[in-house]
Amino acid sequence: MLLMQPLISVPEGSRVGFLSQLERTAAKRYREWAEEDPDLRDWLIECADREDQIADRAARLVPVKPGDEAIVAEALAKASALYASAFEGHCLRDRIILQAHAERQGSLAWVGFASQTDDEAVKAEFLVLAGLEIASADQIDSELGVRTSQPV
Repeated sequence: MLLMQPLISVPEGSRVGFLSQLERTAAKRYREWAEEDPDLRDWLIECADREDQIADRAARLVPVKPGDEAIVAEALAKASALYASAFEGHCLRDRIILQAHAERQGSLAWVGFASQTDDEAVKAEFLVLAGLEIASADQIDSELGVRTSQPV
């Protein structure tokens, strides 16, 4: 997983909050891509809106713990740099396909968090987040006429 190092650098109690902020960067990326190609704009904005929804819901569910903000900011900067390098040199279509893979990997993180709680409401919310990630990946597949791999 591309983001393993930044993720494990964040204290466990702030990882969901960290991921919520990472979702915001994905939303921004989708919006930038929508500006690059107006023909793709509408559905890329839908993906961006889902990322914002994930970010909002995750941050409400388990926000960054007080005192962890600097660590989270540093990890977010590292994660953003990793993403930028992963997309570098690729055409827009390929960047979007790479993002679909990232969405599927992101869904696994939410499923993992769901498996770690006994609170059924929290578990259900994490599974909703996973579903939103998959919805974006599936939309990319549909709109671009590709089939990105399912998470293992």
